[in-house]
Amino acid sequence: MPVFEYRATDSQGSPQSGRLVARDLDDAARALASRGWRVEHVREASPGAERPPEPRQSPPPGSPSPPPVGPRPTVATALLGPIFGKVGLPHLMFLFRQLSSMLGAGVGMVQSLETLSRQTRQPKLRRILLELRDHAQAGRPLSAGLQRYPEVFSPLMLSLIRAGEEGGMLERTLSDLAGYVESEIALRRMIRRETMYPKVVVAMSVLIVGGANLILSSVAPQGSPFRLHNPLNEPGTWMVLGPALLALFLFLRVGLQNPAIRRGWDLALSVVPGLAGTVRGFATAKFGRAFGALYRGGVPMHRAMLLAADACGNEYIRSRIYPGARMLQEGGTVSQALSEAGVFSPIVLDMIRTGETTGNLDQMLLKLSEYYEDEAATLAKRNAVILGAFAYLAVAAFVGYLVFSFYSGYASYLQRI
Repeated sequence: MPVFEYRATDSQGSPQSGRLVARDLDDAARALASRGWRVEHVREASPGAERPPEPRQSPPPGSPSPPPVGPRPTVATALLGPIFGKVGLPHLMFLFRQLSSMLGAGVGMVQSLETLSRQTRQPKLRRILLELRDHAQAGRPLSAGLQRYPEVFSPLMLSLIRAGEEGGMLERTLSDLAGYVESEIALRRMIRRETMYPKVVVAMSVLIVGGANLILSSVAPQGSPFRLHNPLNEPGTWMVLGPALLALFLFLRVGLQNPAIRRGWDLALSVVPGLAGTVRGFATAKFGRAFGALYRGGVPMHRAMLLAADACGNEYIRSRIYPGARMLQEGGTVSQALSEAGVFSPIVLDMIRTGETTGNLDQMLLKLSEYYEDEAATLAKRNAVILGAFAYLAVAAFVGYLVFSFYSGYASYLQRI
């Protein structure tokens, strides 16, 4: 049977840690709870771990069964969840920030999740928090419950939390994650603000042109050209545009849940002029911050690289970094492994090589992350402004088409009379 590592607090308040043999994770958590201990963390030990001498203890009769830890039905996670089960980013930012603050203040995980479940106003998030509380009571890590809701918690969120759990820095990781979510919210608000006026003009054109045609049809003579032609008022336009918009919505919500599709999508974004710098900058910053924190926390180098690759938030870049972990196990350096990935700029490789030479790799990775976060944020703001400008040009062309179609019809009418 497998060996599990644990951290717990006994009935006297003294910390306890060690290993025990159990059939599975639930069995290990019940065995610790039967001793009267408050379980803080349980996970399977690394391969080759020494088996403990103490025998496994049986759970007490009548003990409640822990909540499920396996995946939910595919229909719920891959179809219904992405369409109907999303949780807004402001709710998630509040969750991560408050949970980080409560853990930093010394409040236990179970009590923190219980308190947050009473504070949130989002029904689905409340149910998730109560389930996470039950997982914590059973001795499971936070990530074990989060992974059941891929439509709510993105791979980036899950990977960062796993990295925080493994590196013993969950509080700081949650705070960083709240900052990432806050930046995403700010970027989305900026895009909505920059494109608000063009969207309003397009929407009002449909209403104004439709209303004007109703008035003109009642006062103008039959066959007169006094009609405004708007393609958005034509049923044929929506027979083509409607399915296209629906397909785009399903692709973004459902299709990108597939790892292969996500990898191709991230690859496309990583080479598109104007977007490539933003995408690669954010991915580099997240990778560097996670890798530096894991390295500082004493996580083995190859394991730290795998976890940091998961935390970069880009499926294509993650797949390119993964082979580097094997190179580290074979005695290679970090700079060599990342150079083979082929997705990092020369300045990144030079800074990492300098950190390896001077022995302060974690500090160099942190500086690297801060630099690329600032640069990527600047590029994202610039792209939002450019997108707004293109939207204005598109609306100007649309209004120009309406005016031209009206006066061309009016001129042909004058020629006929």
